[in-house]
Amino acid sequence: MEFDESEWLLADDYFAVSTIGIDADWVITDGDEGAVSGVFFHTVASKLRGSRPSYAPFGRLPTDLADPSLAFLPTAASARSSSRGLLLLVGPWSTYYVCNPATAKWRTIPRPPRPHLYCRTPSLALALVNLPDGPARFYVVCADVDESAGGYRFQIFSSPSGTWQEWFAVTTSADPIVPCSGVSAAGVAYWRTSAPAVLAYDPEADEARVLPPPPGCGDAGGPWELGEAGEDGRLCCTCVTESAVVVYRLGPSDEWSILDSLPVTVVGGDEAVEQESGVPIACRAPPRPLRFESTKLEVVLWVDGHVLAVDLESHRVREVQFDGPAPGDVEDLVSYVSTEAPMGPVKSS
Repeated sequence: MEFDESEWLLADDYFAVSTIGIDADWVITDGDEGAVSGVFFHTVASKLRGSRPSYAPFGRLPTDLADPSLAFLPTAASARSSSRGLLLLVGPWSTYYVCNPATAKWRTIPRPPRPHLYCRTPSLALALVNLPDGPARFYVVCADVDESAGGYRFQIFSSPSGTWQEWFAVTTSADPIVPCSGVSAAGVAYWRTSAPAVLAYDPEADEARVLPPPPGCGDAGGPWELGEAGEDGRLCCTCVTESAVVVYRLGPSDEWSILDSLPVTVVGGDEAVEQESGVPIACRAPPRPLRFESTKLEVVLWVDGHVLAVDLESHRVREVQFDGPAPGDVEDLVSYVSTEAPMGPVKSS
């Protein structure tokens, strides 16, 4: 990779990123408008206590959220999904909340007709779909395998109707949905399945389909994650192979094309990893892709205990700054874009 010095901003010594193979002088502190702002997460201790989620921003500047702990919600809840400035949280007894953390506005979602027992049904998967443009509206989509019907069952809460509805899709195969894999892109909810495959559901068209993953994704157990990136909100996929982090984008005809390929060099030992010329990612263990959301072309990676946002156009890197206990390497992180996007009203049912 050729570094263009004009594309970078000098960061201070606060970023100890040289330990992950990225020169600290080339890590920027803040992203452009529409870039991923930070991540919501739970530590193991917070899960056991049933406490509120934590938030950590990218860059050294203070978070622009008035209340990152979401204390304005009536009860503690777990962050599960985000979409265009809104965050979906799950509380006790099948209680759902949708909020805009940047404005502290929130809505309580009526309980579904049947309880959502995540502890008993691990494959029960969530995604939030926010459509902020004329008029603003959102959908909470819960997907699960329906073995009796040979397909998938979707339970959808619609803010325009204020009610839950159920919809079934018969597919050629109904493989379990990977938990905590749900994202939304261009108004459609997507999940990974164990096949591997990609399950898609459009809540406005009431249409579902199963797509093949990008080439190589899931082969030999290689990690991959879905996300939304770019101004047009296309579905993208980050796949980690033995030698590279490959980013794909889904086209209009459900065909995948490569957006970028970032070479990876895995270096043994516990010493700090020095950045090699032309190698953008040098690390002690292969990176782990994370779910991501951005109006820029960027992805989010877990690299040797650090959470990084990588801009695919400039190859600039931003790091999450944890103020307190950081999540473990197997914890789920929900990427969030801070905006003052309007929240659609929930119709009284």
